Amino acid sequence: MANATTYLSDIINPQVMGQMIEAKLPHLLKFTPFAKVDTSLQGVPGDTKTVPCWNFVGAAEDVAEGEAIETKKLTASSTTFTVKKVMQSVGVTQESINSGLGDPLGQAETQLAKSIALKLENDVLAAAMTATLSFDGSAAKISYGQIVDAVDVLNEEEITDKVMFVNPAQITTLRKDADFLSADKYTAGVVISGEIGMIAGVRIVPSKQIAKNESGNYVCPLIKLEPSSTETEYAETELPALTIFLKKDTQVDPEWFPKTQTHDITASKYYGVALTNSAKVVLATYKA
Repeated sequence: MANATTYLSDIINPQVMGQMIEAKLPHLLKFTPFAKVDTSLQGVPGDTKTVPCWNFVGAAEDVAEGEAIETKKLTASSTTFTVKKVMQSVGVTQESINSGLGDPLGQAETQLAKSIALKLENDVLAAAMTATLSFDGSAAKISYGQIVDAVDVLNEEEITDKVMFVNPAQITTLRKDADFLSADKYTAGVVISGEIGMIAGVRIVPSKQIAKNESGNYVCPLIKLEPSSTETEYAETELPALTIFLKKDTQVDPEWFPKTQTHDITASKYYGVALTNSAKVVLATYKA
């Protein structure tokens, strides 16, 4: 019987590892699920995207018989950004693979997934923090009334689904609020990953990434989600609050260095994140 030879490709299958990292990402993300993923840049030349935001021309007007209506000019603002590359790399020695202690390749996969997820989360949050709508509630801690005031900044005609990200230190204050509805009391169950409850019709998701600002207060992004009803989706600006423009999904590339008997495993992802509808994000500031 011929001797069997184990090759690097047998130890690390980059395609499989890339797919596994992608599969793990949704479970590690809190901010990103609220952003729309746009794949229009995949497989086409160029790495710059200009996103238009059309302004509404207003309601139709009464016109008398024989009269002509004045035409309205379509206007729009736009956001332009360039796709970027994010990467992380880990090294695994051949000794660690040979020893059979633990699962070094599995751990490398997990660490790479966490690393890319954290970067993606930071970028989505950074985009949300560029919103122009704001509510200053820094005189008091977060509460039902304070959240209602932040929601009213959206100037909604109809109630829509919304989420607010808060610092974990704010959770106790919210849970003691008589109007807070704990997620375990929902009849339909939790809809959003990490959601702990709802208050004033807003889903609450805690995240340590919501840090204090220079004044020592918490700035909590309130995001209006896309409407699920076909009766209301055409009554408002179409673009989502945040969009991830994906150029290339997670790719894994292994390298073998014989002199050190080390495997370097590198993961990369190409994307850009933009605030595509500033009318759907309010930055609410509350006392810490």
